[in-house]
Amino acid sequence: MRRPRSCVPSLVALVMLVAPLGAPLTAQQRDSVVAKRPVIDALASQPGRFTPPLTPKRAFLYSALLPGFGQSRLDRGTSGALFASVELAAMVMVRRSGMDLREARRYQIDTLPAEYRVAGSAVEKNGTFTNQFTRDLVRTRRLHVEDWLAALAFNHLFAGADAFVSAQLWNVPVELSAIPRPSGAVFVATIRY
Repeated sequence: MRRPRSCVPSLVALVMLVAPLGAPLTAQQRDSVVAKRPVIDALASQPGRFTPPLTPKRAFLYSALLPGFGQSRLDRGTSGALFASVELAAMVMVRRSGMDLREARRYQIDTLPAEYRVAGSAVEKNGTFTNQFTRDLVRTRRLHVEDWLAALAFNHLFAGADAFVSAQLWNVPVELSAIPRPSGAVFVATIRY
């Protein structure tokens, strides 16, 4: 007579295979329960989050050469866009000031007659005066170009310094919050280190 097979080992194996599928994953949470995890735990769960994508020296060089590039590599798009827009505006103003300087230099020696006197078929000039493009205006416009070039250099250095500091402070989590008050909003920054 044949003995009936026990299905218990098969059921145990099936339960062991299916049981992990029913358990909630670590990233899933029920809607009714909202657990607040500290910022450090959230950042620590992401691999490589405590090491910046760039070294501070490389971040400085990237942003010093092309303002905003180091910030974009460090996931700071807003400040990168700010430095890039300042760079673009300063370059436009350097070009415009350079055009004004060239115009002032070109017309510096130009003179115009003050008035004419017509005598028969001849036209006589009664006097001449120099134009508005004087030496002082040329010097002033040259200083405008130099000022905008200095603004460009400052933007490069400041963008590099900002990227350097951002790479240094990469692993410092900051938690920002706003608390409404009757007199106005209060902004609180919590830094854990």
